[in-house]
Amino acid sequence: MGRPLTLARRHPVGTESVDLTDAEALRRVAEGESSALAPIYDRHHVALRRFVAHATNDAHDVDDMLHATFLTAAKAAPSFDGRESCRPWLFGIAVRLLQRRKRTLARWSRALRELAVRQQGVQIDPHRELAARDELNSLAVALSRLSEPKRVALCLAEIEGLSSDEIASVLRIPVGTVWTRLHHARRDLRE
Repeated sequence: MGRPLTLARRHPVGTESVDLTDAEALRRVAEGESSALAPIYDRHHVALRRFVAHATNDAHDVDDMLHATFLTAAKAAPSFDGRESCRPWLFGIAVRLLQRRKRTLARWSRALRELAVRQQGVQIDPHRELAARDELNSLAVALSRLSEPKRVALCLAEIEGLSSDEIASVLRIPVGTVWTRLHHARRDLRE
């Protein structure tokens, strides 16, 4: 691709790209036709944005994560397996980007805490930090009380409508692990 890929919210109606299947569109993207990503974006951006928003508790960077998912999909288009819908594949990309984001935020958080300790000469009380974290969790919405693996699995199943097999493929885990996460997530929500 000679030019940087940009994502428009809408493409002109009536163009032949509107009728492209997901597989055909991604094949064209893999061949360098960046405009072929438009129908993929139009079909799936609402569901992906909703998933990212739920998975991150509406973090400030939801739209950035959404666009990163589609930019990553454009780069990874040659690896798409050609199935009818690329939606589970896109969710897989989003999950991996969310995992990378979580690791990055954790590193920044540790670095900032260490910097604060050095500057103030004060040590962080782990008990006080844990108590503060517990208080924040008690005020959060029901989804935020779940562990990330449970929350992600539950969002993919209940909100996005993916099957257990599709979730297992997206998360790269056994289907039995998906069932366990969903069972525990639903039980935790009931409590």
